[in-house]
Amino acid sequence: MTSALIPETWDQSYREWFASHQDALEARDWKKAFDGYPWIAGSDLDRSLLKKPVSAACIALISSGGVSRTDQVPFDAVDPLGDATFRAIEGPLGAWHVNHGHYDTAAAEEDFNTVFPLEALEELARRGVIGAVAPINYTFMGYQPDPRPFFETSAPKILQGLQANDVDGVLLVPG
Repeated sequence: MTSALIPETWDQSYREWFASHQDALEARDWKKAFDGYPWIAGSDLDRSLLKKPVSAACIALISSGGVSRTDQVPFDAVDPLGDATFRAIEGPLGAWHVNHGHYDTAAAEEDFNTVFPLEALEELARRGVIGAVAPINYTFMGYQPDPRPFFETSAPKILQGLQANDVDGVLLVPG
């Protein structure tokens, strides 16, 4: 089953690309590995406007930075196919680790707010700029050569969590 966000025609292009670039992926030669990658073009999604003022809205944070609490299983930053799982961050992050092999994580290791700006979002709530920070926020590892496992498994669970917590909007932060 292919996600509605991924065109049916992409599957064959991906299989061909993967077959011819698997060695480069395993060698972590990213320049060679992603030469000719069949990128999925964005589309005009139905984006609903907030139904209340931002100052009354509950906002969640979703980051692809690969940050998680130290008491959570780390992301698999070595698998050449990436890690399609996610981590739910409940409350303050506290002690954290960064597991992502596809960007320089030095700044995130020193201050998680560089890729998971939870403290900045909490400050906006304290100042009344936003209504509240969602009680559960989410992070995942953005490196997904084949996005289907994430779209089919993790994304629906994240959406369920957002809906269960009456989240009005999300702040998407790339890692």
